[in-house]
Amino acid sequence: MAIVKLKYARGREAIKAHMRYIIHRPGKEQGRLTRELFQHNYQGVSKQYGYDFINNAPPGTLFYKMTINFHPLKEDTYKDLDLQYIASLAVREMQERLGRIVPFIATIHDGHAKTTLRHIHAICLVQGRLSKEDFAKLKTLWQAVTAEVRLQRKIRDRVRERQQTRFLSKAQVLYQFAPSSGRYRYGNQEYRSQKKKWRQNNIQLQPGCYQCGYGQLSGIPAVYEFCPCCHRPLTMKKMLRLELGKSL
Repeated sequence: MAIVKLKYARGREAIKAHMRYIIHRPGKEQGRLTRELFQHNYQGVSKQYGYDFINNAPPGTLFYKMTINFHPLKEDTYKDLDLQYIASLAVREMQERLGRIVPFIATIHDGHAKTTLRHIHAICLVQGRLSKEDFAKLKTLWQAVTAEVRLQRKIRDRVRERQQTRFLSKAQVLYQFAPSSGRYRYGNQEYRSQKKKWRQNNIQLQPGCYQCGYGQLSGIPAVYEFCPCCHRPLTMKKMLRLELGKSL
């Protein structure tokens, strides 16, 4: 289960100090670091942009400090989660629940001297004060984040399994080579039968999903616009159209 914490800072100087902390906090080697800040759509920004981001905030803006942590064994097992996308998703969910635009800057901490757990620090700007009902809506923000984290974990584990299976399949082909016929005897009977049915029904195939790896061996029928496994668009053009719609 992902943990999402929200606290607000009193004044611009306090949030600037917090920004310097999340950028320069020492890492495993206890040396001074300068971490990169980012916004929506993986857009990287500089430290000076962060200062201008805070200084140019309209009067009455509340500065919220958001922290997102993950389970090291069940969620961020191999440290391969897309943390920038998760941070962007959390802020978008926050915007929908509050009904207002929430600009933000964030950075990723990839291990400290006392812990190796990866986590996200974000600074969110909220116009106007929040009511008790608004705070109640934000208390369950972790549910949306946890759902995305579990989906990513499931997809990445499946990709790792498919990579291992692909390697074993190639090894099996090498060991089952028949010199007399000069052909390979593929051991995946299910894959061959499924592909044979598609050919008999004159179903056109498209390449497998580049996100989770589903259908890389057998292909996916061309009638599918979204992956049956991870529900992501099967073409990069469709993905860019969705991302553009979210950013607008």
